[in-house]
Amino acid sequence: MSKDALAYAESSDAKLNAVNIKKTKITGTQWVELANMLGGKVEDLLVKEHPVFQEIFDKNTSLSTEDAIKILHNHPEMLVYPIATRGNKAVRIKMTTDVLQLTKPDTLYNKNE
Repeated sequence: MSKDALAYAESSDAKLNAVNIKKTKITGTQWVELANMLGGKVEDLLVKEHPVFQEIFDKNTSLSTEDAIKILHNHPEMLVYPIATRGNKAVRIKMTTDVLQLTKPDTLYNKNE
């Protein structure tokens, strides 16, 4: 699904900076900022039902921010959904068309962002 969403975003007029978290490490501060933009915690970005997670933790385990960041650094495949951002707005891309929430034309966004 993330490849489809990326293609959809590329077809828009917006400037795009795609980051593959399997190749590029996101800093702990960036993970916290993304989680805040989405209205949650870094722990909320993880798939606790993922087999790797369940090898390490019980799915009901409450994680610290630092633990969640370490998991995302070491196991980026446990990110629940791709995340798209524009300005100070972030959206989880559950469906390909979710990226449209960031491409709606309005005066708040510069076409070149």
